[in-house]
Amino acid sequence: MKRNSTLIESYKAYIEENKDIEALCVDYTTYRKLCVEFNEKIINSMLKDAYEFKLPFGLGTLRIKKTPSKNKKRVDWKSTKEYNTKVFHLNLHTDGFYYRWHWKKKDSILTNKSLYSFTPTRKNKRELAGLLKTNNVEFFE
Repeated sequence: MKRNSTLIESYKAYIEENKDIEALCVDYTTYRKLCVEFNEKIINSMLKDAYEFKLPFGLGTLRIKKTPSKNKKRVDWKSTKEYNTKVFHLNLHTDGFYYRWHWKKKDSILTNKSLYSFTPTRKNKRELAGLLKTNNVEFFE
């Protein structure tokens, strides 16, 4: 079985599966628009409502995870260069917690799970950072 790796390949597979159903046969621009809109709605739910999205086909779940910083502080490189001494981020706006996008693969049926990873887009990372600075949304620990 061939795996879909791009939206174009996904569209070709979709058309092949639904070629007999005229109502489901749409052009690529419509298909792409629907996919983008669906993804944006899921992302917005995850960001604004702390929604945990269950991926289809037993691939696990996506969520935003809240983790305490403990003793592992991250270096503030801009301030470190400015003051010529190592300065760390204190994350006072989040009470010392770190937030990150997390793919929970524990219940996934994937083989070799550790070889797969999820990297959100830069836009989504920045949106999460902006939301944390302005809003108080509770995410999963």
